[in-house]
Amino acid sequence: MTSLVYPKTQTAVVETVIYKIKPDHSDDFEEVLSIARSTIEKFPGFIEYKALRSISRDLLFIDLVKWNSIDLARKAELESFIAVFDEILIMDHFEPFTDDITRHIRKLDLFRADPNYYQASQEPHIIELKPLKYLSIKGIGTPENMNFKNAVEAIYSISYNLKFTSKSIGKDFVVAKMEGQWWVESGAPIAEAPPEEWQWNILIRMPEFISTNKVDKAVEEVIHKNNISLANEVQLITLNESRSVQIMHTGSYNDEKSTIDRLMKFIREHSLKVNGYHHEIFVSDPRNTPIEKLKTIIRYPVKQAVN
Repeated sequence: MTSLVYPKTQTAVVETVIYKIKPDHSDDFEEVLSIARSTIEKFPGFIEYKALRSISRDLLFIDLVKWNSIDLARKAELESFIAVFDEILIMDHFEPFTDDITRHIRKLDLFRADPNYYQASQEPHIIELKPLKYLSIKGIGTPENMNFKNAVEAIYSISYNLKFTSKSIGKDFVVAKMEGQWWVESGAPIAEAPPEEWQWNILIRMPEFISTNKVDKAVEEVIHKNNISLANEVQLITLNESRSVQIMHTGSYNDEKSTIDRLMKFIREHSLKVNGYHHEIFVSDPRNTPIEKLKTIIRYPVKQAVN
C-alpha cells in the first residue's frame, strides 16, 4: 500500500470564562445568558456551549465554550455582550492534554470499548451481535491481486479522513481492525473454492456517529486530494450478523482450513446452519507479527437448522 497524505487539522479548544454579572442585571440574568448563548452560537467555529452557576456566590458563572480552533475562539471573545459582566475572573483557552493515558481516554477505541466483538477463544462458541456500522468495499479475486490492495488503500484513506475530520470537532477515534467477508457465487465452502473465484467485502467498523453524509464528503476529499479513484466504491453499511459462531485462529491465513472444519463441526453438533458469509477479523497486524503468531477471528452467522 502506498504512503498516504492526510489533511492537517487544528486542535479544538475550550474557552473557559469565570465571571460575575453586574448587580443591575440580577433580575434578568437568565435573559442575558440566553442572548449571550444565541450570539456565541452564530460565530464561525462554534461547537458547543455550557453555562454553570455558582451555588454559593450570587451571579457568579462559568462559561465553557468549545471552538474548532484557538483563532476562531479569540475572534469571538471581545463581542459586545461582555459589557454586562461586572468582573471577569478568568478567561483562558484550554486544549486537550496529550499524554498517553488521556489519549486513550479521549479517543473512542472500539477494540477496547467492545471486547465482546474483538475477543474469541481457541474453541468454537456462540456470540450475539447487534447491528453495526462499517465502511465497505467489494471485489473479486485473490487477496494478492492489485485490485484487492488498491481497495485496502481506498478504505483506509476514507477511514483516516473520517478520523481526522471527527478529531477536529472533538470526536476522535482509533481506526478499527480490518475485517473481511468472503464467499463464492456458487455457494461452495470458501476453503474449497479457488482463490480467483473468491468474492470479498473489506470492512472497517465505524463509530455510531459516522453518517452517510460524512462518508460521502470523505470520498470526495480523498478522490480530489489523494487521487484515489477507487474511493468512490467505499460505502457506509449496517451489518447485522446477529447470532454467530466464532473461533480464534492462530497462525498463517493459509492454514485456516482445519480451524474452519472445527467450527463447522460445532455448528452441526448444535443443530445450527450457516446463515451468512465467512467473516474474518484481523486482530494482528501481519506487517509486524510473526506468521505463527497471527491472530484471526473466524466468524459465521448462523440460524437454527430445520429438521
